[in-house]
Amino acid sequence: MKRWPPLNDAGDLLPGVHTATLAEIVERLGKTPPRRAAVARRLERIYSLVRATGHLARFIAVGSFHHRQDQPNDVDIFC
Repeated sequence: MKRWPPLNDAGDLLPGVHTATLAEIVERLGKTPPRRAAVARRLERIYSLVRATGHLARFIAVGSFHHRQDQPNDVDIFC
């Protein structure tokens, strides 16, 4: 699996498609501060519900959650 590149000076991932496990995403982006951790828990819950259908082929997360801002608005996903 291709590993994520380091974040740039603005705290953003470099342009491109970066693969990761959900655990890697939560570890890198969803620990602190509390608002970010809450959004990460929401992401884990949605993933769990979608995976339980047995029809999940891809789970793509995008949006403000992938930036270094302390208060991401949400996490946007495509399934």
